[in-house]
Amino acid sequence: MNTSSLPLFPLGLVLLPGVTVPLHIFEPRYRTLLRDVTESGGGFGIIAPPDGAHESELASGRIGCVATVRTTETLPDGRANILVQGTMRFQFIRYVDADTPYRMGEVTAYEDLPDDPAALLRTAASVRSLALRAITASMTVGAAHDEAPALSADGAPLSFEVAHLLQVEREVLYEILAERHVLKRLQRLEALLEGTLSDLEAAADLHVRAKTNGHHHGPPPV
Repeated sequence: MNTSSLPLFPLGLVLLPGVTVPLHIFEPRYRTLLRDVTESGGGFGIIAPPDGAHESELASGRIGCVATVRTTETLPDGRANILVQGTMRFQFIRYVDADTPYRMGEVTAYEDLPDDPAALLRTAASVRSLALRAITASMTVGAAHDEAPALSADGAPLSFEVAHLLQVEREVLYEILAERHVLKRLQRLEALLEGTLSDLEAAADLHVRAKTNGHHHGPPPV
């Protein structure tokens, strides 16, 4: 097992590969971390301790995601607003002694395991279709005029994109991050989408009807 050292940012946030999130950096130790990774051009690991656990109690085997800094806005008092993007997953082994104010961890790469290609292709197409319907309905209810986010056709990135869009509970999101079979991730998301889509589309239909006072202005129903 090949291991490496990685600057760590234990945080109550589950970062997924390919997903971009904003962070506000205010603690002195993480200001130093930001400076160091900016100078080195490297990334740092975001890892979420279990609910109720302190970062010092992080158990071996916990899964995190490497974050790369995309943009930085440094404030006059030294704080910073940054935008990070998740890249590869890692498995935490242990904290290591280091001459840094932030924690360093010994980690190893955490990769997906093989799945049946036909089942993977079929399930990815289903999840993508359901997710696009959910996005359309959500935008209708919210009267949003932005363009719908693009979704990958490839099962691995698609699973993380959809999990992020669903805004599920943190522990569910962590379980998706830690699942090494893309097919199982997609099947779980498919079940979640199927469980919520009918209510979401009904709300979207009600929203449209309310705007037209119940009158139908399109082509006659078939």
